[in-house]
Amino acid sequence: MKKHVVLRVIFGIYIALGLVFIVHGSVRVAGATFIRGTADSETQLEMRVVKNRWQWDPGVIVVPHGALVTLQIENEDDFDHGFAISELGVDRRLPGGQVTTVQFLADQEGEFEYFCSVYCGPGHFDQKGILVVTRGDVNQVLASYQGGVVGDLPVRSVADAVGRLPYVVTDDGVKEFQLTAEHIMWDYGNGEILESWAYNGQLPGPEIRVTEGDTVRIVFTNNLPVPTTVHWHGVDLPNAMDGVPGYTQDAVLPGDTFVYEFDAHPAGTRFYHTHGSHHGDEAQQMDMGLAGPFVIEPRDFDRPDVDYTMVLTERIRDGIYPINGAVYPDTDFITVREGDRVRIRMINAGSSTFHPMHLHGHQFKVVATDGNPVPEAAQLTRNTLPLLPGESYDIEFIADNPGVWLLHCHELQHAGGGMITAVVYEDAIGGDFTLTDHTGSSVTRGDFDDLYTLVAFGYTNCPDVCGMTLSDMAQAMRELGLDSDRVHGLFVSIDPERDTPAALASYVTMFSDQITGLTGTPEQIAEIAAAYNVKYDAVFRDDGDYSMDHSTNIYLMGPGGRYIAHFSYTSGVERIAAAIQRDLASVRLRDAVAAR
Repeated sequence: MKKHVVLRVIFGIYIALGLVFIVHGSVRVAGATFIRGTADSETQLEMRVVKNRWQWDPGVIVVPHGALVTLQIENEDDFDHGFAISELGVDRRLPGGQVTTVQFLADQEGEFEYFCSVYCGPGHFDQKGILVVTRGDVNQVLASYQGGVVGDLPVRSVADAVGRLPYVVTDDGVKEFQLTAEHIMWDYGNGEILESWAYNGQLPGPEIRVTEGDTVRIVFTNNLPVPTTVHWHGVDLPNAMDGVPGYTQDAVLPGDTFVYEFDAHPAGTRFYHTHGSHHGDEAQQMDMGLAGPFVIEPRDFDRPDVDYTMVLTERIRDGIYPINGAVYPDTDFITVREGDRVRIRMINAGSSTFHPMHLHGHQFKVVATDGNPVPEAAQLTRNTLPLLPGESYDIEFIADNPGVWLLHCHELQHAGGGMITAVVYEDAIGGDFTLTDHTGSSVTRGDFDDLYTLVAFGYTNCPDVCGMTLSDMAQAMRELGLDSDRVHGLFVSIDPERDTPAALASYVTMFSDQITGLTGTPEQIAEIAAAYNVKYDAVFRDDGDYSMDHSTNIYLMGPGGRYIAHFSYTSGVERIAAAIQRDLASVRLRDAVAAR
């Protein structure tokens, strides 16, 4: 009987301790009074878990060695998180919607990771921050961690990206590609520059496009600080080429090279991505950027008029949901002509969440799932299509409804994080005009038909944005070097009452002699503004003076008034110049092919 009593008591204590752990997590046994008595000083800091982002704010905290640290942590989410520092024995549950006090003694010098210790969703594994315990000056150490850019890593963006990975055909008829994994900083275009791991220095990795039956050799070099592999998602290939650590190969160590070789089949939209160095870090490596499209065209491919590949990814802890490595408004738009057959290859290369992609103004057919063709009789007609992680869908539609049509993720927090683009009909933006330039001469669109034009709207009394816009336009044209004479800037005044030709002349010539100022009657200005979907309005002050609210986009138009792209005034010089260079390169390639 006594034995049963003892066992019951032990079992009861075990249950009680379990309940304490579940409710409160584990933390140092020593009480705050004891800790305070051994501390050299006290430090109090406020922190928060950023709502819906699986992110700590701040992401770095610095405290003096020997201090009793008191953290007031506000969990903005509706669900629980946990705050843990393994080396210091700290692990505390953070109930949703509450402020929790966490105390610990910073009695070990060094850099430690704090992390979420309660599984709470797909961003949980990347919910990390850095605690630095120092004997030095706390403010100086903190400043050294707040530079944003890590060390001397190169900062890259879509302006540096290559659309397709080039290859050479070897003597034995193999298409050979060079693929690297690089440690970079990536600029998503919204002011967020994040430490990333990238194939060939870009996010997503460049598209590899081959024909079904080709023998493909990818010489992969790992320049990351961690081991990694490359998996060819959806491709039927020899087991040894599948790129799974511990199953088909050892992970490729930093500085090492591995050669993948296989015959490309079956045809369809596939992609390549890391499988990590082991099964526990694949999600982290993919979230850092290691994915890219791999398209195998059938030998009898019925090529559409527009063939657009769309890679969807996410940086959940930062609230960033990019399309092809950029977030709105810096996403590339899909330009079509009326009557075009348009194919969009949608790839969810993220590791954590789904994306219901919705196209306005059109119905589309789902012609392939995971790269595999859908028989015509089974093709669904939709306008919204959810993609789970790892899925791909090819959709097709006929461009029969001219305009500018939104294409976005209908998980609207993802759209708010940048997952927005548009289908833009060539004639939907721009058009003919007759205006007066800054020399007093009448000009029309036809006067610029042989040139690329950068078109912006504003006014000479603009306090800031218009000057920044013209400065970027001028610098972008200079960046083009010998091609700069193929581009001209147009600055259209939306304040014709004050912006006479003389006023425009003194303004635009400050920036470049390749920028023409344009004005006209209020009716003429209204007509050209409507052609570019530009909004503007006068804002009057109490003294009777006024300023102008107006749209701030920069429009890139090709020769003949062909719409190519548009940019926000924050897009930067590099993106504008890169868009012009890409179009020039495609025109030259098309001309070279036609001349053969």
